Amino acid sequence: MDKLKLIKGIVFVLTFLLIFGSLTILGHIFRQTRSKPLPAEVSLQQPAGSSIEKIIANDGQLYILVRGGGLSDRVLIFNTQGKQPLTTLQLD
Repeated sequence: MDKLKLIKGIVFVLTFLLIFGSLTILGHIFRQTRSKPLPAEVSLQQPAGSSIEKIIANDGQLYILVRGGGLSDRVLIFNTQGKQPLTTLQLD
């Protein structure tokens, strides 16, 4: 009888540890993959009349092709972490 109680106790403890460990790992993965929301409004600092032709995302940066606005075509490299344009490449 005592052996049966011991086995039941071990099974209970191991089941608890398995469930607790699984929930801990899932919580950690969720916190690591949760993305931070962008602000409601972001200014690309482009003149009036400019239009966005294409957007490509790569490694936390957005590459934005902008045309018009009285300037030559240009590519803005936008950092999604800092929420501001990093640099502008003029396409002549």
